[in-house]
Amino acid sequence: MGVKKQQKHYAMNEEEMQAWMWCVRNNICITTREIAWRSRLYRVLVETGRYPSRKLVGQTDDVYNYYDAKQKAAEYTKYYYNKYANKV
Repeated sequence: MGVKKQQKHYAMNEEEMQAWMWCVRNNICITTREIAWRSRLYRVLVETGRYPSRKLVGQTDDVYNYYDAKQKAAEYTKYYYNKYANKV
């Protein structure tokens, strides 16, 4: 049997957590998705709307490992929060 590799965990700080909560409340879903089964490479997706009828707004062209993908998703949540929080 193979040995499982531990993935480095990304913990959001307080500002990123506040931005993430704002995105959830405003139906903006920013998540990571594996590009292929068991590839351990991820893209960041931005979707709007309520589940199950979300619309894909965009996704990153670059591929990231798990830690970097979570970090990039946190960057996107902060971006959307800073851009739209005062307008909603």
